[in-house]
Parts: sequence; structure tokens; C-alpha cells
Amino acid sequence: MIEQHTDAAVPAVMAALVNLDDPQALVDAHAAAVAAGRPPIAEQVARYAAHLGQELRATTARIDYDLGRCHESRYDDLHTEDDEASAKLRILEAVPAIAAAIDALPEDDVAAIWCQYGPYPGEDDE
Repeated sequence: MIEQHTDAAVPAVMAALVNLDDPQALVDAHAAAVAAGRPPIAEQVARYAAHLGQELRATTARIDYDLGRCHESRYDDLHTEDDEASAKLRILEAVPAIAAAIDALPEDDVAAIWCQYGPYPGEDDE
């Protein structure tokens, strides 16, 4: 008989139910796991949040980079995108366990995320 409640199955189901791009949903899921006394699930949520946090950090770095190199007609769009990313990042970093998970993400994961979301240096930046 299959056990109805396992630590391995719950994160897989949770990933399908929680919007992993929504920092508030991740914070709420983390709080629910902590309140339920489920540290493994809280750690899994913190890992999801850490990836999103690094994506947001890389996005804000890319925007800063772009602001220094783009035409002023793009400033409003870039500032809006930066404000949104910064607000989402503040939501995640307000939870100490999630902020620690963001900082503790393995370097290989961080490098891959920054390669995808971070600044795109040109030849003049080398």
C-alpha cells in the first residue's frame, strides 16, 4: 500500500500547487510548513524561493547595467521592471530563513541563474 503522506511526495505536489514565481505564495507556503512542524517541506520551499531570489537579484543587476547603456526612452520601462523585481525580492528577504537560503545557494546554481537573468556584458566591458 502506498503511504498517503510522505515528505518526498508533498514537495512534488506543492510545486504544482504553488506559483513558484510568486514570492508571497512562497513565503506563505514556507510559513505554513513551519507552522505545521514540517521542516523538510519548509526547506524545500526555501530552496524554491532561493532560486527566485537569485533570479530577482540578477534581474535588478541587469536593469542597472541596461540603464547605463540604453536610450532614455527605455528608462521608464526599466525603472518599472526594477521596482517590480525589487519589491518581490524584499518580500522574500523579509523572511530570515529564505534570505539565508538565497545567500547559501550553491555557486553553480547562482552562476547558471546569473548567466540567464543577469547583465549581458559587451566587448567593451571585458
